[in-house]
Amino acid sequence: MRFDTRFLSLVGTFFVFLMAASNTLAAASVLPSTQALALMVKEVSGQVNQPLLPANVSPHDFSLKPSHIRRLQSAELVVWLGPELEPYLAKTMARIPAHQQLIISNGGSSVEASYGQHPWTSPAYLLQGINQLSQRLGIKRDHSTWLETMGQLQVELARHVQQLTNKGQGYVIYHDGLDGFEVFFDMAHLASFTGADDQAPGAKRLASIAQLAQEAKVACILVDHEVNHKLVDAVLGPEIKRIQIDILAANSASLTEYITRLQQALLSCGRAL
Repeated sequence: MRFDTRFLSLVGTFFVFLMAASNTLAAASVLPSTQALALMVKEVSGQVNQPLLPANVSPHDFSLKPSHIRRLQSAELVVWLGPELEPYLAKTMARIPAHQQLIISNGGSSVEASYGQHPWTSPAYLLQGINQLSQRLGIKRDHSTWLETMGQLQVELARHVQQLTNKGQGYVIYHDGLDGFEVFFDMAHLASFTGADDQAPGAKRLASIAQLAQEAKVACILVDHEVNHKLVDAVLGPEIKRIQIDILAANSASLTEYITRLQQALLSCGRAL
């Protein structure tokens, strides 16, 4: 029995179309919990998916509304950070089948132990998530450009940090939310006003920060949307430059732009002297 080669070609084209449509459908029905994870979905699928949380809201402390729960229940795949980092989702996600959710993990060990409470600020964590999501959606991605870009940023930032160190200076951060970024780029802030859990600073912490400023050790302070400018003025004075950072990726259109903006903020710290 002979088959028409044109018929076989049409069948092959049809199956390719079905596979592409299947991936597109899967990507379109993905619900990322945060803006950073939405950028991760975009990195893999090329599609823009509206996150569950508003872009400028922290995932650590959020209350679900009935409309949020309906979105979670109707999604074919929910991408989230897990119950430790997103406790507000734990109860609802416990009732959603495992095949309808993807927790961006660290290959078995605790994400929080490896990247802190803000793992999405780490390029290594983001790449892990890209790989996990690519595998789940069945979409192959070439990560060579991402790796090359992150390597370049790493070299530039290491040189800059060394320059600050040679001057006996460093940076202060208002909210301790760059832990993943700092681990990846091998750097550390001198002090933070609030902890990673957003706990308000005590008198002892504020006094130690003021002492750093008096000793001319503070090149700048990195501030986010939660900053209390009056408190910063009272502790550091107006002469220490404030540099805005976007920890939640609210103003970035891609993961590369997000990490690059954080890196550029650190580079600006030295220029603020």
